[in-house]
Amino acid sequence: MTVPLSVTRSQALAFRLDRQHLLVPAPDALAAARTLVGAQAQVHSAAILQLRARSPDATEASIRAALFEERRLLKMWGQRGTLHLVASDDVDLILAVRQTVVESYRRWGMNEGLTAEQVDALAATIPEAMANGPVSRNDLASALVPRLGEWARPWLEHSWGGAIKLAAALGYVCHGPERDREATFLRLDHWIPLAEFDPARCRAELLRRYLTAFGPAGPRDFAKFTGLPAAAVHAAFDALRPELLPVAVEGKPAWALAADREALAAAEMPPGEITVLPLFDPFLLAHADTTDIVPARHRSLVYRTAGWISAVILREGRLVAVWTHRRRGTAWDVAVTPLARFGRQPLRRALRRLNHMAAAVGVNEISIRVEAG
Repeated sequence: MTVPLSVTRSQALAFRLDRQHLLVPAPDALAAARTLVGAQAQVHSAAILQLRARSPDATEASIRAALFEERRLLKMWGQRGTLHLVASDDVDLILAVRQTVVESYRRWGMNEGLTAEQVDALAATIPEAMANGPVSRNDLASALVPRLGEWARPWLEHSWGGAIKLAAALGYVCHGPERDREATFLRLDHWIPLAEFDPARCRAELLRRYLTAFGPAGPRDFAKFTGLPAAAVHAAFDALRPELLPVAVEGKPAWALAADREALAAAEMPPGEITVLPLFDPFLLAHADTTDIVPARHRSLVYRTAGWISAVILREGRLVAVWTHRRRGTAWDVAVTPLARFGRQPLRRALRRLNHMAAAVGVNEISIRVEAG
C-alpha cells in the first residue's frame, strides 16, 4: 500500500493558491478559466473579478469579446447548477456533470403538474426557437406558447431557468449577451462546434483537473464542487485510481495526483501573503469542510443565506477580513471588516490588489474605510 504523503494545512493552502494563479498570475483569462473549470457568474461582474484576480489581462471588455466575438468562453449553467464562465473547449466536462441532473429536472416539472410529454416537448422545442440567434425568455414564450399552449408560458418565462435549464443540461442552450439588462439564450450547437463525448471519461478528467488546482481533496469535496451524485463521484475516483496519491493533511485523509507529489511536498506559503478574493470565488467553494480557510465562528459572515458567498481577504490562505464595495461612477467605496488582527501594511497590500481588480471593470479610484468586526 502506498504510504500517504504527509503535509501541513499551510502546505495544502499554498499549493492551492499557487495552482489557482493566486501567487503567480495565469498567462491570460482563458487559462485562468480553464484552471478553475469556470468562474462562478451568478453575478456577472463577480466572474470578471475572479478572473482578474488571477490574470492581468482580464477586463470587462476582453471577457465580453471572448464570450461573444471570439467564442473562447461560454456563459452557461455549470457545476452545482450555477452560472459559470467556462472555456469553450471544456463544455464536454460541464455537460458530463449537467447530464446527471436531467432526470431531476424532469421530475421537478412533473411534480409541479406537467406530464412527461409536456416536459419533453419543452426541452425539444426550445432549441428550435433559437435557430436565428439570441432570444430572451419573453421571445421564447412568444414563439412557443402559440404552438404548445398557455401551460408552457411560466416554464419559459421562469426567472430561475425553468425549462430552459433542462434544455441547457441536455446540451442545447447557453447564455447569450444581455439585451436591455435582460438575459438571452443561444443554441449551443449553432454557437460552437460540439462533438460526441463519453460522460464517464469526462467526469474522470474533471476530477483530474479538480485535484490539479484544488487538491488535496476527497470525494465529499469533489461532490461539493461539482454537485455530482455520490455514485458518479465514486466512479470518477475509481477510474482515476492509478493516478491518485493518498495524502494526510495534518492527519486528515485526502487525495492528490501522484504527478503532484513533489510540488505538494515542496509547497511553501509566502510569509504574510495577502490574497483578495471577490464574491463567489471558487477558492471558497471547492471543499466540503472549509474551516482551514474560514474559522467556524466566522462562517456565517462568508457563507451567507441564499448561497451568497462574501468577498474576503486572506492572509496566508486564511480569512482575516470580509469586504464590500459600492460603485460611484468610476470609483469604489470599499468597506473592510477585519476578523483578525489586520495591520496597516497588510491593508496597503490589500488596497493594491483591490485597485488591480477594480481596474477590470473601469474603476480608477478606491476609497477604503475599516469597520469594526
